[in-house]
Amino acid sequence: MTSRSGLSSSSTLNDWLAWQERSHTSEIDLGLARVNLVYQRLCKDQQGSIFTITVAGTNGKGSSVALLETILLAAGYSVGVYSTPHLHDYNERIRINGAAVESDLITTSFTAIDQARLNVSLSYFEFGTLAALDIFAKNTVDIQILEVGLGGRLDAVNIVDADAALITSIALDHMDWLGSDISSIAFEKAGIFRPQQKAVCGDSTVPLTLINHAQTLQTDLICAGTDFDVLIAESSWELIADHRLAGNYPMPALKGQHQVQNAAAVITLLAHIGSQLAISKKHINDGLANVSLQGRLQLIAGQPAILLDVAHNPEAAQVLANYVSEQNDYGDIRVVFSILADKDLAGVVLPFQSKVKKWYIAPIETNRAQPVTTINNAILRGSAADCEIFESISLAFQTARAEAATNDLIVCFGSFYVVEACLETL
Repeated sequence: MTSRSGLSSSSTLNDWLAWQERSHTSEIDLGLARVNLVYQRLCKDQQGSIFTITVAGTNGKGSSVALLETILLAAGYSVGVYSTPHLHDYNERIRINGAAVESDLITTSFTAIDQARLNVSLSYFEFGTLAALDIFAKNTVDIQILEVGLGGRLDAVNIVDADAALITSIALDHMDWLGSDISSIAFEKAGIFRPQQKAVCGDSTVPLTLINHAQTLQTDLICAGTDFDVLIAESSWELIADHRLAGNYPMPALKGQHQVQNAAAVITLLAHIGSQLAISKKHINDGLANVSLQGRLQLIAGQPAILLDVAHNPEAAQVLANYVSEQNDYGDIRVVFSILADKDLAGVVLPFQSKVKKWYIAPIETNRAQPVTTINNAILRGSAADCEIFESISLAFQTARAEAATNDLIVCFGSFYVVEACLETL
């Protein structure tokens, strides 16, 4: 079957993605009217039996989605996950039972979406969101976990009335679209809430705008710091809460103490929806032990060792810098770095200014990239470290490895694009 684009289910996934990137007026186009209209035509009637969890937040979304996915799979559920962006292949965005779906499923879905949209223009992200929902419905998953791409209220995944919602940390990011202060951003995140819905917020400093919006909707919201907390020991931690899943747990397989906060919110959400989904402490222990996620404090042992992290805002960069500071086995720190133009460059660089021997910077392959001269100037304003500009992240990474001593640590961060390029170069 040929679609309105001239492509079909037999066209390659790359052909479809290239067409999507050039067919819509802008890369980011928030709003639900267009995508919801196509959703109603495409698969609205197929979605009713799928239990839906929507995950929003500034940092920790990907980790929380991975934790939810692994625990629910351990409990025997069939689980669909829609999570963006990808690191290697587009297929990573849509997973069923832990595995990326095949390209032919995606192209078949893209063809159906293109037929259903008639004259409605859809963005790259909106096509992907609809494809995930269509694929999950046709494969009759028990649970679908939908990660918000940007904000919440106007993000494409919010066309689905989720049964449960999880909001991770809230920080300043995407301010051109979400607002210039934490309160405005929190309100946008709270847009995923629904009346009487079970919801959890894992940020203990959450602004009142989020809490007030939940109260207005009569959302059944549980918050970190008020309704649950954690106590971290050397090799385990305790979830302190008044629900049946409270108690002691092993450290998550994902590195960093901040992952305990993510795990606490995930477990609390699972307790909150316990009357709908049966989850035991054994399922949680299995999930904590087996969870994995590329690009989040991902350490690749070697001489030199390599640490990859997608941190791209000040809060995430501080977490990464703290983790690096806790490591005592390394010599000099060398950083491969680049960032998008809409990010807080100075705030992201600041936590590393006194730690780095040399910065290796290069442009990233997107029209939203920050100019390398701007990055170079920001680094040199606050640091005496060397900074060298390269034609590509790949070349920057190769040079960092060649110049590093065997006991040095190479940290690659600033964007998903940076981590992707470095992983492909390995």
